[in-house]
Amino acid sequence: MIITKFAQELTHPKREEETTLGNLIADAFAETGDADIVLVGSGSIRVKKLGPVMTLKDFLACFPYDDSITKYTISGEKLKIIFSHFMRKENRNGEGECYQVNSKVKAEYDDSKGELVSLTVDAMPVEDNKLYTICLQGYHFSNCQSYLNVTNDDLLESGLSKVVTTSAQEVLEEYFRNNQNISMSEKGRLVYIK
Repeated sequence: MIITKFAQELTHPKREEETTLGNLIADAFAETGDADIVLVGSGSIRVKKLGPVMTLKDFLACFPYDDSITKYTISGEKLKIIFSHFMRKENRNGEGECYQVNSKVKAEYDDSKGELVSLTVDAMPVEDNKLYTICLQGYHFSNCQSYLNVTNDDLLESGLSKVVTTSAQEVLEEYFRNNQNISMSEKGRLVYIK
């Protein structure tokens, strides 16, 4: 059973880097969750390429783990802590927990300085005291201390959390069915300065 056709084959060759397939999945969740930022665990995307024709079997091979997605409201300061943590060089060694992000986000990390040098949402610099919405899979909320360097309490502090869906698979499958001939490129969402 064919679910969708993409304009071209989408790829996910390395989980430590931004990928066309990762970008599409993050954008799908961002649209569904109406969120500023979506972090999709790179490891939850289990294929190196997909399409241009995608069947249900292909889809389930690509995204086999069904999980909830919840939207949290956090400060820009916490957001910078999260990006500083998962973008650091020692996390990109094949063993770390890496993420794909949606199109509203652009982050630059300087490997030689070992610091996040720029983080923007909708082309505006993230402000420490401003509130932003971020969507996470349930697994990443449960492991946020080690994966994101923030606690469950940090994510729940505003009291504005909301479950977007109890089934990420259903949301993604519906998005693919409703959006045919999608084209996606790597747009420099996560940039590493050597």
